[in-house]
Amino acid sequence: MKPMPVLRTWTCSALLCACPIAQAGRPMVVDDATILDPGNCQLEAWLQHAPQQREHWAMPSCRAGAWELGIGLGRIDPEASAAYGARQLQAKTIFRPLRTNGWGIGLTVADQYRPGGGLSGDISALVPLSVSLLDDRVLVHANAGWLHRQGGRDAATWALGTEWTAAPGLALTLESYGQQHGRAWIQAGMRIDAVPGRLALDAGIGQRFGLRSAAPYFTVGLTVAAPLLR
Repeated sequence: MKPMPVLRTWTCSALLCACPIAQAGRPMVVDDATILDPGNCQLEAWLQHAPQQREHWAMPSCRAGAWELGIGLGRIDPEASAAYGARQLQAKTIFRPLRTNGWGIGLTVADQYRPGGGLSGDISALVPLSVSLLDDRVLVHANAGWLHRQGGRDAATWALGTEWTAAPGLALTLESYGQQHGRAWIQAGMRIDAVPGRLALDAGIGQRFGLRSAAPYFTVGLTVAAPLLR
């Protein structure tokens, strides 16, 4: 599981990340209506490079009962100021599991905060909806949510994306995401299952929609999964 889309508010005032393979899967920002199997754990780690800023993130998560619980640990390195840490607590559950050629729906909630500021950070909640098409070769994901910023203005959030299994072990992704009072972002990516069910590598590129002068951001990462709690 990656941090929720609220994380991009640190860098571009839009939705982040992140997902993860417990969500839609890295490098996607949009969340999906799945969680880890009982007893399974995973670690997602990634680097994101944007104009004037770099981010490094690691997020371990495990399935506990009906919930998938994760802790995101990040380092934000702006070019114009000193680097600082960020943290995120996240919980996700599913109300209707996603089936082949069917649909699923769930709930994800998170609290993102800076170390030293207590647990009173940016609170977010979203509802992920996923639809399976063509025997799971195409998956469509949609998110509707709400972001409560500590000391800032609340905003509705949204994301819409699709992933296509282009070949065994290779998925191509395309998505758009954003929030109220801001321009949308668009991102394309790919994911390679180096060891099916255990190790995946990913990369993506994104840009602010409708702004020709906006420089793109790049992201690369990996996901490692194992049945550690069985």
